[in-house]
Amino acid sequence: MGSANKAEESVSLERQYRELKKLQEKVRQWEGKNWSRRSIERQSVRRGVFLSVPGHITSEPCLVRDLSNRGAGIQLNGLTLLPTEFSLSFDEFRTTYPCRLIWRQGDFIGVAFQNTGQYLTLVEAR
Repeated sequence: MGSANKAEESVSLERQYRELKKLQEKVRQWEGKNWSRRSIERQSVRRGVFLSVPGHITSEPCLVRDLSNRGAGIQLNGLTLLPTEFSLSFDEFRTTYPCRLIWRQGDFIGVAFQNTGQYLTLVEAR
């Protein structure tokens, strides 16, 4: 009876292994379709920007790496603490754009603009 259980376990493990391989292949195919979480493509840019936190006197220079009329990807240049809401200025504070932090991975963040209609000129100017 012990060898029958081992044989059943072996068949079960082989079936699980085949299912795992099929799933891995589906993931590879899915990744190959250039899938993106973003509903709008961002333009690659390298543009200096100043990040300011409401209530603080100082601002931090950062680098915008990609941009759309809905958000941006920003290199923080060592900024460690960041609230969920802040402003960006692309023109040395003649205008400011309120933003919301969406994600962070080390020194790189993704932000969403609070008023997307206001940002069409940023993207069109590129």
